[in-house]
Amino acid sequence: MMTVLLLTGPTAGNVLPTLPIVGELARRGHRVVHLTTAEFAEATAACGASVLTYESPAANLDPTEVFAFDDPMLPHLLLLKENMRVQRAAEAVLDEAPPDVIVYEDTPCFAGQLLARRWNRPTVRINVGFASNDKYSLYQDFADESGIPGPHTLGSFRVAMADLLRTRGVEPDLEVFWYSVADRDEEFWSGTADQNLVLIPRSFQFEGDTFDDRFLFVGPGLEGRDEHWTPPDDRPVLLVSLGTNFNDHPEWFRICVRAFAGSRWRVVMTVGNRIDPRELGPLPGNIEAHSWLSHFAVLEHARICVTHGGMGTVMQSLHWGTPMVAIPHYAFDVTPMARRIEELGLGRRILDGRFDEATLRNTVEELDGDADTFARVREMQRDISEAGGAARAADAILAQVARSYP
Repeated sequence: MMTVLLLTGPTAGNVLPTLPIVGELARRGHRVVHLTTAEFAEATAACGASVLTYESPAANLDPTEVFAFDDPMLPHLLLLKENMRVQRAAEAVLDEAPPDVIVYEDTPCFAGQLLARRWNRPTVRINVGFASNDKYSLYQDFADESGIPGPHTLGSFRVAMADLLRTRGVEPDLEVFWYSVADRDEEFWSGTADQNLVLIPRSFQFEGDTFDDRFLFVGPGLEGRDEHWTPPDDRPVLLVSLGTNFNDHPEWFRICVRAFAGSRWRVVMTVGNRIDPRELGPLPGNIEAHSWLSHFAVLEHARICVTHGGMGTVMQSLHWGTPMVAIPHYAFDVTPMARRIEELGLGRRILDGRFDEATLRNTVEELDGDADTFARVREMQRDISEAGGAARAADAILAQVARSYP
């Protein structure tokens, strides 16, 4: 039996895609220590992990306000603070008996790498969404979409990062800091680890053919989930969601209500925890609103999904062969996914300024009649099925440990 330390960030999008891997490793008899926030302790324990928790500085903040703030340093410093909390929580419990391997997803990337240095342990990075290399950079995509400059342009971030590195035994030369330490992007930012598991199929990845054998595209690992929902009638089902982060927009959902009120569609809306479904007013008989409902369960029956473009919902839609209408209005970090959906012909994208009742209704109806799109979605569904999922991811983690301890 080996011990695997899993580090994840503070949101559902960070945590939930990794839980099938936790469950697979635990099923094989290995000890998984999952360092996460208290919100996800029960879910990860149910998968068989031992749980360590940390207090996130960002989990309860409104992302819209963070990224709208005048200081471009704020998102970067929050990320740095998040990593420091993760690292200190891991050190406090595991310093005397470090794990055999450190597995970390994108958010705690600094913590994962610095813990690996501290304990001299191999690493596996999990890319929940798109991976980055010298041909495609997700971080540059985010910077371009958000207008927030990358941290390498911000001197105060470089100093803060240098201070963190010093406290963990890495001494950077500030005169050439970004070039000698952090811009070894392989190491402290985009962070190509010894092994990188990408939870999408290669065919969905931008520049997918340019990624070398350090990157294993295992797909989302959705096989075996035991979640069920039964449609209340025989109308075609339309799932509508803005995800878990940027969902404080009741008017967006009211537009969806007006677009499909009294229509042939059974509209199922999940509005998240920042809106009370009652705020939407009385709903027509063919429309229902929930704070939360399993997208995976609904999508098994859905004809089309209307989504902001979060990778979790995108992969679940493709797993079930469901085309999408992507509307990335409020969250810059989902714009690449919405663009990729359109590029690959897996659905439609509605751009800023064009979202209204008529456009949404007409786009859904047009997509519903597009047999070619449904055929392409079925091809991607096969790619996901053949990618290997959680079992292939667990194989890769165990193989990385075996290579490190011959």
